[in-house]
Amino acid sequence: MKRKYDFLKEPWGANIIIVLLLSVALWAAYNLLHTGEEKTMPRVSVIVEDSSSERWTAFRLGIDQAAREYGVDVAFIASPEFEGAWDQKNLISQEAASGADALILSLYDSEMTEIGSNTVKIVFVETDGIRDSSVGTAAVVPSGRKMGEALGEMLLKERGSAPQVAVFAGNLLRYSEKEMLQGLTETVEGAGGSILLLETDRADMESALAKAREADAIAVLEDTLLMRAADLSVSQELPGGRLFGIGCSPSNISYLDRGVISGMVIPNEFTMGYQSLAQLSRCLSNDIPVMKDIEIGFSSVLTEEVHDPENEKLLFPVVQ
Repeated sequence: MKRKYDFLKEPWGANIIIVLLLSVALWAAYNLLHTGEEKTMPRVSVIVEDSSSERWTAFRLGIDQAAREYGVDVAFIASPEFEGAWDQKNLISQEAASGADALILSLYDSEMTEIGSNTVKIVFVETDGIRDSSVGTAAVVPSGRKMGEALGEMLLKERGSAPQVAVFAGNLLRYSEKEMLQGLTETVEGAGGSILLLETDRADMESALAKAREADAIAVLEDTLLMRAADLSVSQELPGGRLFGIGCSPSNISYLDRGVISGMVIPNEFTMGYQSLAQLSRCLSNDIPVMKDIEIGFSSVLTEEVHDPENEKLLFPVVQ
């Protein structure tokens, strides 16, 4: 008869059991000590002009969705309308010093080459900045020139050939707005039309509109200026079919739907917000080694096209 073998009676067998029990005890102790610990989320600060404005609605929705999907702590830094580049530089320096892992910036002045820190990763939105991909920066922006050309083509289609166009620009320190103006000007003048440039702000819009009353059409290059022009055109009974612009806010979409604004070039700012944060998150977690520039799309929408199914997806984004 074979003798039953019991490895527990062997010295080495008992040692194995002791090692296993110690391992289980250490594992349990580690889990007990770390129960309730939260994984630290990366912190991203968003610094844009007039951050509470509805002009940023679609952009915020895109950022919020990406923040939930990627687990990022996002702070929209309260900011008024900037008086100049220094206002924004101070906020950038404060956020970099306070421990932000990354920044999303719409620069007031595209020539701002000193942005407070060489260690914080940065994505530029709305308007391009001076960038060097070796220090962790990228741009997620629509093409200003292409949007300006699209606005010009819309004007020519709706107002006929060789129109006189009054153009309202607010901040030509931004590359994007300069490019919009250039694309619009070349398109209109190339068709035999002319441009009357009026640099203005919201407070001075009423007098600017008075100067533009004889023009065949009015083209506005900033969302907030477009909103103000639409407000005034209702109260002053500006002749219909003349107001066009580049915008994205809910108020301007409503004016477009009502026919106060005849046509708008609308950048896909939901995608701009989503892609800017998604790329930063992937870079911070080392999923991608270097961020890349992304060109955001846009649509040209006339009043009668607002409720086309494809346009509704852009104009009324739904967060998942």
